[in-house]
This record gives sequence, structure tokens and C-alpha cells, in this order.
Amino acid sequence: MAVTRRQTLIILALAALYPLATWFLFATKPMGEWLQIVSISFIYTLPCGIGALVCFLGYKLDKPARFWAYGAPALVMLALTFLSWLFYMEALVCALVAAPVLCLMAFLGGWIMSLILKKTRDGRLSVSVLVLLPYALSPLEQLWQAPHETRVMHNEVRIHAAPEVIWSHIHEVPTIQPQEIPPQWIYHIGFPRPIAATIDRQGVGGRRHATFEREVSFFEVVTHWEPPKKLSFTIKADPEFVPRTAFDKHIIVGGRFYDVLDGTYEIERRGDGTCVLHLSSTHRLSTRFNWYAGWWSEWIMHQIQGSILEVVRKRCEQAA
Repeated sequence: MAVTRRQTLIILALAALYPLATWFLFATKPMGEWLQIVSISFIYTLPCGIGALVCFLGYKLDKPARFWAYGAPALVMLALTFLSWLFYMEALVCALVAAPVLCLMAFLGGWIMSLILKKTRDGRLSVSVLVLLPYALSPLEQLWQAPHETRVMHNEVRIHAAPEVIWSHIHEVPTIQPQEIPPQWIYHIGFPRPIAATIDRQGVGGRRHATFEREVSFFEVVTHWEPPKKLSFTIKADPEFVPRTAFDKHIIVGGRFYDVLDGTYEIERRGDGTCVLHLSSTHRLSTRFNWYAGWWSEWIMHQIQGSILEVVRKRCEQAA
């Protein structure tokens, strides 16, 4: 039993050195032109190589078993993902978003390696190919421009107040106290909470300044001003202005992979004396897996927009 435990530790240590070295190389600026963390090569082929390596080492240092083929690769990948957050290599939100894909690809790598080892006694060439695959594919991947995709995200809330009251609470937002914001899981994993929004003058061309926690600011220009019905504005987030501690470097707003372009409030009067306040925003995604990143960005933005609307609802109904 003691020998098996020692062999297990050796396998885990060797399996951890490979992704750690790869992460440092992919995160190093001199290699940034050819090696990117937010890429298919890193997100898909790296965990596949980890799974293959775990399976190979388990078969060679211990014995062929389903655990090394199917269970250990995903478990090791999950542990590595947790450690990357624990040691501040990645933000919690990135670890949570990436974990399902990473573990699935690690499982796939272990399964592929187990099939190879059933047909050959050695397997060293095969595991070497899988381990080195991210380094071979990443430079080729950089020759392919990431697709740009825009998505509109919409939230709404029913408010028992007149349109004029609602308008007074959306074109400019006084300081939001922490207890006013409804509990949302995104704020527990590190997203800055909204604080306030000011405007220098009313009407089209007015400049709004929306502030969030940790000195995050968004600069907005009014493009549609129709009180008490509709307010639209462009949104500018300068990635050089947003503190690096506010967001993960891979999902910084206004950066290479993600941006918020505009926002719109619309007040819809209902016949029962209530109104429905709509909040929509347009977002840009520029990754090679927009299908997955888009699903997460929609979920996150619905949480943020929903919490803002809830603050407005409570304030308006208290005022009414």
C-alpha cells in the first residue's frame, strides 16, 4: 500500500510539472506572439496531453486500471485548476468557466492513451506527441484570426412607479450602498459591484461616468435621449485605465477578447399603473470558442444587469 501511495505521488508530481511549465511559457510576454493561453491549443490540447500523461504514468508506474484511464486524468485536471486559482495564477471566474472543458478534455486524453496502450507495449511516442501538441498547434493557430461576434443581452423588471420616477433613477444613479445590491454569485467570485453613474449634462451627447468597485470606470456617451421612455449610450472601457486587479487579464473589458459596446434603458408603461424597465447591452466576443464563452458571458451579464434593475426597482417603489 505504501508503494502505491509513493507511486501515486510521483505520478501527480510529474503530471503537474508539465502544465506548470506550459503555463509559464504561454504566459511569458516574449512568447505571446506564438503561444496564447486563451486558445484552442491551451484550453483543449493541453488538458488532453495532461490526461494522456497521467494515464501513461499510471499504467507504467502502477498498473493498467480504469482509474488511471478514466478517473485520474479528470481528477488531476480539476486539482490543477483549483491550485491555479489558489496560487493566483488565474482568477476564480476563469477557473470556474474553464473547469468543465478542461476536465472533459483530460478525460478524453486519458481514454485515448488507454486505447493506445492496449495496442502497444511502449506508448512513449504517442504520449510525447500528445504532450507536445499544444506547442505545435499554437503557432499555427495564431495565423487564424479569431472571429468577432456581437450579442445583445436583455433583462427587464416590473416596477410599481410612474415613468417619470423611473427616468429620474436611470439617467443618473446616486451612490449605491452595498446592502442595496441583491446577493449574486458573481460578486462572491470577484466581480466589482456597481457604485454610481453621473452625467455632465442632459440630452444627446451627454457624458455618463459609471463607476464600479476597485476603481473600475466606464465612459458613456448618450446617443438617444427621450424622457421618460428611452435612454441609449455607447460604452467605452479603456483597458489601460481599468486596474489589472479588477478583472482577470484574460477577460478584461475592452481587451482583446471581450468588450461592452452600448447600453439601452427603455421604460414601457403598462395599463395597470406599473411599468416594465428594460435594460439591454451589446457585447463583443473575440475568441476561437465564442459558443462557450458567449454562454458564460450571457449568464454573468444577466446577473449584473438584473442586480442593477433590482436596485432601480427598490428605489423607485420607495420614492413612489
